[in-house]
Amino acid sequence: MKNESKINIGSPVLQFSWSLYDWANSAWSAIIITFIFSRYFVDVLSNDPNTGTLIWTWTIGLSSFIAALASPIVGSISDASNGAKQWLIVTTCLYSIIAIGLWFAVPDHLPLLVFACIIFIGNIAYEISQIIYNGQLKLVTNPTNYAKISGLAWALGYAGTVVIFGVYYALFFLPEESFLNLNHENFEHIRISFLMTGLWIIVFSAPLFVCMQKSKIHTYKNLNLKTPFISLKNTFSEIRNYQNLAIFLLARLFYTDGINAIFAVAAIYATLVFNMDTNQIIMLAIGTNVAAGLGSSILCFIEHHVGSRSIILVSLVAITLISIIILIISEPLTFVLLAMALSLFFGPIQSASRVYFAKAIPDSKKYEFFGFYSFSGKVSAFIGPTLFGTVTFLLASPKAGMASVLILFVIGFFIMLKVEPDSSDDNR
Repeated sequence: MKNESKINIGSPVLQFSWSLYDWANSAWSAIIITFIFSRYFVDVLSNDPNTGTLIWTWTIGLSSFIAALASPIVGSISDASNGAKQWLIVTTCLYSIIAIGLWFAVPDHLPLLVFACIIFIGNIAYEISQIIYNGQLKLVTNPTNYAKISGLAWALGYAGTVVIFGVYYALFFLPEESFLNLNHENFEHIRISFLMTGLWIIVFSAPLFVCMQKSKIHTYKNLNLKTPFISLKNTFSEIRNYQNLAIFLLARLFYTDGINAIFAVAAIYATLVFNMDTNQIIMLAIGTNVAAGLGSSILCFIEHHVGSRSIILVSLVAITLISIIILIISEPLTFVLLAMALSLFFGPIQSASRVYFAKAIPDSKKYEFFGFYSFSGKVSAFIGPTLFGTVTFLLASPKAGMASVLILFVIGFFIMLKVEPDSSDDNR
């Protein structure tokens, strides 16, 4: 990995550009997957909310599953060919362009399944880009600063989501007549958010594209197509030797699937259970992302002292208990406040998981192992969203669907108890 030695690990410019990518790509997960387009898909593009929910959850679930199957191969090729930069640029541009294209998602113009297929492709590209991005953590800072940089990147991602929602709300949604004279009757004031998302991702991803190490493009000519698969076989064998790491990946498989399910259906649940409109959904999005950013900023410094495993366990307990309370309430305002409390732990648990894994893997296989990291979080990712969608469809009860998802957090917690504690930075 000759190129990587040229990178100035710890460079503020490199760390900022890496963190800024979180600011950029969080717009896809927040606006397209979680809050705006998901609700638009179910409530506007679909003729029946229950059917729309079923199609949406299966689309997100299956796209995550396909991305999981591809992730080890992508990781192996990136390690073997030094092609990380090209992979990141191509996948990021793909889901950015798809977001821009959703501006043309006018009701009754195309079958619902066409939009489902478009989201399917975009979400696969997004998930693959995360493999490359996560693997770069070992190249932007030293091990003692993993928790700080990872946590701050998560916080910056949530901050970026708040900013883009704020800009969208102030310029295009709130005014009766925006400066672009958007037509509310065919939902242009909502569809403009999809266009904004694509442009936002491209603009704020650019610094990382510039600062990220240049790959040796000619190495693709010498790449044996068997190499990634041989490497995969070896990695499977190696992971069996990392028994504690294997247990951690199993635990993360369950609780990350639960988190992904909540992300995929949050706005849908708020709409079906509490009858929240788009204006309220935007306020919910801003509030939960502010809370998530605060949680990431605060707990990343606590993690520095207590270790990543402790943060994961505490977060799982909090997420489970708060979710149970959400199931039994009926007031929209109480739901918003509890959703904000829940969000305090989403950033920390994801950041702590990334840090725990980064500490445990060999430098020479960072992309390949992070491919398996993505694999462990996505291989069963279809279970959470599809479980929610199927139970909701069969029982006509979103609360029953959400209750079924909580089982994943409980399983993840008990498996995580068997994972060895990581040493805090104070004890190194």
